Amino acid sequence: MEMIHLAVFAIALGFGLAQHLLEDDRQPIASTGVPRWWSNSVLFAAETATVTLFAAAVTWLTRMDAPALIAPAPIASLPVAAQMAILLALHSLVQYWVHRSGHKVPFLWNWHRIHHTDTRLDATTGLRHHPFESLLDYAAFLMPTLLLGPSAGGVLAYFILTIGFAMFTHFPPAWLPARLDHALSHVIMTPRLHQLHHSTHQPETDTNYGNVLVIWDRLFGTYLPARATPRPGFRLGLDEVPAPRAQDPFLMLAAPFLPHDLRN
Repeated sequence: MEMIHLAVFAIALGFGLAQHLLEDDRQPIASTGVPRWWSNSVLFAAETATVTLFAAAVTWLTRMDAPALIAPAPIASLPVAAQMAILLALHSLVQYWVHRSGHKVPFLWNWHRIHHTDTRLDATTGLRHHPFESLLDYAAFLMPTLLLGPSAGGVLAYFILTIGFAMFTHFPPAWLPARLDHALSHVIMTPRLHQLHHSTHQPETDTNYGNVLVIWDRLFGTYLPARATPRPGFRLGLDEVPAPRAQDPFLMLAAPFLPHDLRN
């Protein structure tokens, strides 16, 4: 599991570098890119340190005899693709409500807001989470694992899919043609849809919670269609955390224990 995270980090960093090199309106890397990558890297390293506990739990749950002992209807005997699809259907629903709760429950927002403090989006943003929030997400993943009893291969395939989507949804929207983004947005979370979720304007932030699928946002009334170009005045980040402070990873790790307003 740790090797997967290291590979994902390297890919995300590569996408982040490509963004700075390819964007027409790029700013000097020394003043914008490197501090963001430093912050995101430290937060990701802290998050990855929590994976050991999760990996140990998953390893135990996916032993050869575990599905028969735990799951009411184990799916380990199904093809890996089928296991991945079933996990996605159930866990995406669980994740939707965990994510939505992270915005609506003040205690949980203290952890989740760290992800929203990034003032630009690239693949590394998808890896920017407080480790305590990651533990909650991993715990939420254990529920469908307990119910379904997938194989280790099914779990691995699902993780590759969801981590890949965590990077994809944070790509700069301009990298995906608007018409293709619109077509995909009927089924999956796209960069333009997810960009709205990172808006400083709360009515936009409280939409598009899905990690892969948009079905739950559509079903529960939180789906917000994306425009081909952002509205005038659209900004990313959180007004309660100024951009310079948002790039201090150690402040971000301590932020849940500090006063809610980090302007000062």
